[in-house]
Amino acid sequence: MNLLAMAIMLGLAQGAGAEEANAPQPGEPPATHAGGHDATTLDAVTVDAKFIAQGAKSAMKQELTVMETPYSVSGYGDAFMKAIETTSIADLYNYMTGVRRGGNSGYDISIRGFKTTQADKNAIMVDGMPGVAGRFGSPPTFAAEGIEVVKGPASILYGAAQPGGFVNIITKKPKAQSAALIDVRASTFAGGGLSAGDANGYNIGVDFTGPLDAEQRLLYRLVGEYTDKDGFRRGSFDEGKYIAPSLSWHATDATVLNAAFEYRTRKNAYDNNQLVAPDKDASRIADIRTRYQEPGDVADEKAWSGTLSMSHYFHNGGTLNLATRSVRGEDHARGFDNVGVLADGVTLRRRARGQLNKRNYDYFDGNFALPFNTGAMEHKFIAGVTYGVDTTDFERLQFYDCPAVATHPCNVNVYNPVFGVTPPLSSYPTGPVNRRFTRNTSAGVYISDLVSLSDSWKLNLGLRYAREKQRTEERKTPPLTVNSTSSTAVLPTVGVLFHPTPAWTLYASYATSYVPQAAGVQDAAGNPNPFDPQEGRQYEVGAKTELLDNRLTATLAVFDIEKSNTLASIACNAGVGGTCSQQVGAERSKGAELELNFQATDNLQVIGGIAYTDAYVSKTYAARTAPLVGAQLTNSALKSANLWLRYDFPEGALRNLGIGAGASHSSAVAGSLPTLADPRVLLLPSYTVADVAFYYKLGGRYDLTLKLGNVFDKRYYEGVNSTTNENGVVPGVPRNITFSVRIPLW
Repeated sequence: MNLLAMAIMLGLAQGAGAEEANAPQPGEPPATHAGGHDATTLDAVTVDAKFIAQGAKSAMKQELTVMETPYSVSGYGDAFMKAIETTSIADLYNYMTGVRRGGNSGYDISIRGFKTTQADKNAIMVDGMPGVAGRFGSPPTFAAEGIEVVKGPASILYGAAQPGGFVNIITKKPKAQSAALIDVRASTFAGGGLSAGDANGYNIGVDFTGPLDAEQRLLYRLVGEYTDKDGFRRGSFDEGKYIAPSLSWHATDATVLNAAFEYRTRKNAYDNNQLVAPDKDASRIADIRTRYQEPGDVADEKAWSGTLSMSHYFHNGGTLNLATRSVRGEDHARGFDNVGVLADGVTLRRRARGQLNKRNYDYFDGNFALPFNTGAMEHKFIAGVTYGVDTTDFERLQFYDCPAVATHPCNVNVYNPVFGVTPPLSSYPTGPVNRRFTRNTSAGVYISDLVSLSDSWKLNLGLRYAREKQRTEERKTPPLTVNSTSSTAVLPTVGVLFHPTPAWTLYASYATSYVPQAAGVQDAAGNPNPFDPQEGRQYEVGAKTELLDNRLTATLAVFDIEKSNTLASIACNAGVGGTCSQQVGAERSKGAELELNFQATDNLQVIGGIAYTDAYVSKTYAARTAPLVGAQLTNSALKSANLWLRYDFPEGALRNLGIGAGASHSSAVAGSLPTLADPRVLLLPSYTVADVAFYYKLGGRYDLTLKLGNVFDKRYYEGVNSTTNENGVVPGVPRNITFSVRIPLW
């Protein structure tokens, strides 16, 4: 709460009445500092603001439209985030075509069938730079101006990344018009066995922006949020503080410097694994409110990030962009994990767990973009370099598997866990503990050129040279081993666009990606990391259109992605300790996606999409992994769809009232993979979840929203955690109610 008070005091100290000019992002010309700008308010919830943004900067690192991009990219604006009334970036995933949530954190995503985890730094980016402040939970929507999703391999510009794609958070930037907003949300649950008032929560956010000088060259923005929520699972809670100040300095009419800082703390009930599915049978999962951790089990983290960027615009149209980002984070978890269900089918074996993790991320990206002509051909060229060093210091303080005995006080009943009888964590042995320090260094050089061959044809060519080094040290438990490895990759991309008319784009593209194997992996003989990096490649064809004066936009994409050189865990040879792996083959995803945004009238807007994603294990090299061939990848839905519409009454007694309604659908997903020892697969059932919202503008100034999420109280499962599978089933949120008020101060 002290952070919010500071934010309010700083905001109140600023004058009103200046004129608006958004601070440019790298690659965007500076805004004029005086005159000619229409006034807007922060976070206005109006239907005339389009749900979908038109830019495609995340896909090409240049100011290009979606129609000029031979890849799938979607931009979700602030109006869409406010319309569906979410506080977490992860809550948006089910309304993004081809994207699926699975797991506890915002990193736990499945895009086009391929999962990302906390180890994939490029799964979520902030203004095009890797490194989210906070390892667990999800970044807040309140700090975001918009979200861009790039689907398919994107290593050409960003380096190591999973081939499904990534999410880029576009943060709020300083504006030249003074404005201030207070955002208050209250929430509760009214389903899943809970009554309204049983588990409550609230968010308080403040957003101030404006100039700090008379010439409006130095602009500021201050965003802060405090969260205190009870979860729907017994004894769960989430408390957090977030503050993000930023400055933009228009040093000259051609040079802009930006500085942004964010600080985040979070404390929550330790609930890393969530539910279990005995015998890999979804019908035997306990009540979604069930929690297997003790009341005192908690996890807390704190993190901060700092970003500096500069853009200089030359008279010939060239742009120099320089950006650096640093992230520091620490998290501490103490509690019981799920190990597995015993043979009786009703007793959950637990693990006494303590973990202390520290992370340091430092990244740099510099590029030069230049439009030029060679004869009749027009070029939009960009060349750049990236460099990054990230270190993790993960210390396992306790890792003790309780005895596999149903009567042992450490273990609990799957359906009726009794707490308070288990001795404290400190009474159990530490088990196999370690402290693993890892340092990853990445460097890359990239070029890309979008060539207009004629009025109808464009060609995109790109190439990246990448080098990765990993070094892992065991610093706690002898033998204090040191393993290191390095790899290089040359990554091409090519795309062709055909514009039969200005309103249509037909395209085809080929893109590649790679992910080096972690330095700490070993084969069955204990040899450190003898494995080739994971590689991805995608073929995509599609069509894009902008019709009816851009009121109707749509994208149809058909894709085929393969990721090769994947690893699987195996038993180590005698005398070899730790976890061993072997390279088992490849994974493949084939499918199609259709996305549509239609602003039918000034008062009605519809956004939606459908996706068909056939993601499976396509190849194995070892007999022990033979059952994997053809198996559906976990957390990947064969069929999915989403739809949201909003209507605002234009006149009469209801002219300040708006109604929103939406639904997301997912077919059944696999929660585990088969093995020779157990060919069964956990299948999580299909579901359709409906939401409804009511909007009201009070006095023409205050925005009020009442949202009912999961209106019909559908019981469903979002997926499984990346490593625990049937011992980490993530339940969907039951019927919930959110009421928000947005109060502009000036």
